[in-house]
Amino acid sequence: MNVKVNVIDKLSMEDLANYHVVCYTENLSGFKNIIEANAFCHSKNVGFILCENLGLLGYAFTDFGDKHSITDADGEQCKSFMVVDVTQDEQATVIVHEDKRHTYQEGDHVKFVEVEGMTMLNNREPIEITRVLGPFSFKIDLDTRQESAYIRQGLIENIKVAKNASYHPLA
Repeated sequence: MNVKVNVIDKLSMEDLANYHVVCYTENLSGFKNIIEANAFCHSKNVGFILCENLGLLGYAFTDFGDKHSITDADGEQCKSFMVVDVTQDEQATVIVHEDKRHTYQEGDHVKFVEVEGMTMLNNREPIEITRVLGPFSFKIDLDTRQESAYIRQGLIENIKVAKNASYHPLA
């Protein structure tokens, strides 16, 4: 991926609207001006990053507006596991093979493939994990009481689902 970077000598408020993200690395113009620039960026949905190094200490501030979509919250590779059972419950319990502990967390989304028996699981929209029960089992947000019983096989893989975040302005 390529990112176009511009370094400019003089910056006006109107210039800020021409960018997707504005990054301040030093407080040369006074904190009042930085708060003003952040407020302008926030109102125009322009990302704003402020970071400073103050000797041994430093800080970073980010503001990506009221509605920022995060497509990869953890940066981890998607992982798949072998399914050994899926219960017929209001919130189905999924059990994975004991050779490999799953790494899923509550709120993750998963997709099934090649499940025999409970075939309605295969290739459907991502399903949310509602509760982790242990290293080999978890509950999903899916009612399977009316479905045919799980017979065998299948893989489950986590799917990255966009999450919305809201940021507060610097002021």
